[in-house]
Amino acid sequence: MMTAQQLDIPVRRWVPDWVAVGLVFFIILPVTMLNGTYTGSMVEVSNTLGAYTEDITIGYYAASAGMAIAYPIVPKVLNSFSSKSLLLVDLTLQFLLSWICARSANTELLITFSFVIGFLKGFLMLWLIRRIKFIFSPGDVRSEFYAYFYPLVFSGGQLSMIVTALLAYHYDWKYMYYFMMMMLILAILFVIILLRHDRPSKGVPLKELHLREMVIISTGLLMLIYVITYGKISDWMASPKICVYIVIAPLLVALFLWEQFNSPKPYVSLKPMFQWKAILGYFYMILVMFFSTSTTLLSNYMTSILRVDNVHNYTLYIYLLPGYLLGAFICFWWFRWQRWRFRFLIAGGMACFVVFFGMLYFTISPDSTYEQLFVPLFFRGLGMMVLLIAFGLFVVEDLNPKLLIYNAFFLITFRAVLAPVMASAFYSNMLYRLQQKYMVQLSENMTMVDTLAASRYTSALGNNLAQGHGIDEAMQLATNSLYSVLQEQSMLLALKHMLGWMFVVTLVIAVISRFVPFHKTVRVPVVRMGEDMV
Repeated sequence: MMTAQQLDIPVRRWVPDWVAVGLVFFIILPVTMLNGTYTGSMVEVSNTLGAYTEDITIGYYAASAGMAIAYPIVPKVLNSFSSKSLLLVDLTLQFLLSWICARSANTELLITFSFVIGFLKGFLMLWLIRRIKFIFSPGDVRSEFYAYFYPLVFSGGQLSMIVTALLAYHYDWKYMYYFMMMMLILAILFVIILLRHDRPSKGVPLKELHLREMVIISTGLLMLIYVITYGKISDWMASPKICVYIVIAPLLVALFLWEQFNSPKPYVSLKPMFQWKAILGYFYMILVMFFSTSTTLLSNYMTSILRVDNVHNYTLYIYLLPGYLLGAFICFWWFRWQRWRFRFLIAGGMACFVVFFGMLYFTISPDSTYEQLFVPLFFRGLGMMVLLIAFGLFVVEDLNPKLLIYNAFFLITFRAVLAPVMASAFYSNMLYRLQQKYMVQLSENMTMVDTLAASRYTSALGNNLAQGHGIDEAMQLATNSLYSVLQEQSMLLALKHMLGWMFVVTLVIAVISRFVPFHKTVRVPVVRMGEDMV
């Protein structure tokens, strides 16, 4: 095992090396789970505060946006402060912000603090990455590190959803914040007791923090997220706020890009965007996250068709974890052996999504069971992990090491912010419109002339009369029962429609990926680590 000195963990002299390594992993656990809002409790928060579920999802994405905004300045801040000072300040602020979020009933405040939590989270992530990369890969090989780091981070995110759902169901939605506060306070105590100051802290000049550029791109990005997330519930252009944001947001983003392109010392260098490998990699990662966010459809199926409660809904996603582990294992040995072409790995990863959508399309029905969803989710986790690791390596393969931190900014912005936000809005809007379409089609044929509809109505009417209801009330209840059947059937048809199209699209992309010349040779150069946070 590597020593604490080799890993640059500034522990006190009496602390054993294994305790120092354990401290790093103890800190990374709450960091991977930490967020301003937790999607696992969105139903409980929505019912308690009278808020939209979109208020929770936008907070979740705002935290990812905060991380992306922090990335370009994180190395400067880490190099200016001692490890102990940085960890204590950051963890303490995270503790206070979590407490405020737990006590707040204002959803706009939750969104704002979610962004700040994500911003602060970026500093912790790079500090941890600098230490654990040599634990996972003593030879400092990127493919080996990603094979450990990616499943660790994504598993932490899934675990937070499960813990949130359990705590919200058995206690209250605020208990997730209390749970995270407990984890953070333990991390703070361990830092105080075990770490020492490794160097004196010094300030960072304000001009090197690029505060103006950060404000511009943060505002533009949050406005875009707002427009995409709230478009449906605000009726798009009928909302004055959306009309304003939809004009201002692109202008702010364009201003930011123009300034970075012409600046001699930019906050974010645009050079990664001029390399074809980076563009192709970002495009595929957007596709991966677009397909992965389709669990929105799965959640609607479980709640509307199978009548599954919120706890079982989120607990189901634990079956993603074996897929993550197998995907990481495959990538680890694929890039170590390098015996097969890169395109085969990409086609195989995309084929996992084909299996995922195909199994859902052919199996979902009112008679399906909860257990039938285990295998599709396993394949979704497998495909997602394989493609994210593969394209994470592909993007940085020919990239100048000085541009790695800027690549992280673009990668997280596309992969963790814009792609899932757009995908979530797309699935939500399409599902709503298709359900309304099929609702109209089904209701047109549901008359007393239809034998099945007539028998259901007559049976429901007879049962209601037998229970003592008056004729008018019994007729209304019988009509409502038919309406419930129509809603369920229209939802099922809408899901089938979308899943069928997703199955065809992923199949076409998998076939095309098999013939894309990602590399002209079989071997992929071994890429060493750098200042990267992807």
